[in-house]
Amino acid sequence: MIRGDRIAARIDAIGTSQSAVARSLGVSQQAVGKLIHGETRNTSKLIQLARILETTPAYLEGEVDDPAEGYVAPPPPPIQFVTMQVALPSEAALARMFEGLLRPVDHQNLGAAELAQILARRLPTGLAQLRDLLPTPVTVEAREADADPPALATDRPASRQ
Repeated sequence: MIRGDRIAARIDAIGTSQSAVARSLGVSQQAVGKLIHGETRNTSKLIQLARILETTPAYLEGEVDDPAEGYVAPPPPPIQFVTMQVALPSEAALARMFEGLLRPVDHQNLGAAELAQILARRLPTGLAQLRDLLPTPVTVEAREADADPPALATDRPASRQ
């Protein structure tokens, strides 16, 4: 039978919440609460619960007293490779993007490493927004239809006066 006190202890030890555990398990927060309060003593998701709580089923069932005994951490997630063309905007626009990524964060109490972690987590969102700003690519058909397209303002040399 599962010991609810041990579930609660592991939730505190890893710094998570009942609702986060419930989401990871795919159950309601009430279901996790019932396990903690002893209203439910068994679950078909014991192995998954132990993995989420970074321990073993044996610890959660009271068979061992050390939550780390027999626990093997899962391998790190695979490296994600992302390939996309991004026409980077100006430095000022990039600075605004990073400010926007950090705006919801109370960064006055955070160190550089914590801010870097937050930016690393949110960077894909910022890059996706940059991707949406890319100009529409010119197709071969469009080029042939307009053999001599007008020059862009950035293609002209600056006039000297």
